Amino acid sequence: MVSIHLEANLLHQVSLPFLIVHGGADKVTDPSVSELLYRSAPSQDKTLKLYPGMWHALTSGESPDNIHTVFVDIIAWLDQRSQPTSTEELSELEQKAKHDNHQMQQEQTKCNA
Repeated sequence: MVSIHLEANLLHQVSLPFLIVHGGADKVTDPSVSELLYRSAPSQDKTLKLYPGMWHALTSGESPDNIHTVFVDIIAWLDQRSQPTSTEELSELEQKAKHDNHQMQQEQTKCNA
């Protein structure tokens, strides 16, 4: 079984940041599997979000309010990790933005010619 293989061999290797979202009433995958991943992974940046009463398909099989809640949580988690943390990173982002804007202007000039 895949689950047993993951538990025995791979969970201790997960070191990148990760977010786990899991329905508390999930009947397909027991929430304890996500809890095990959270506890076992050595990542310093990990988040487990359990949604009580929600099922397996958090972004399609739930009420619109529940789906919205899950997406808000995912986007907030990503936003927190995508902000520049140093002047150097900001400088790189600014340079990329200038480069991208320049390329877009060139493309528009070609289209208008």
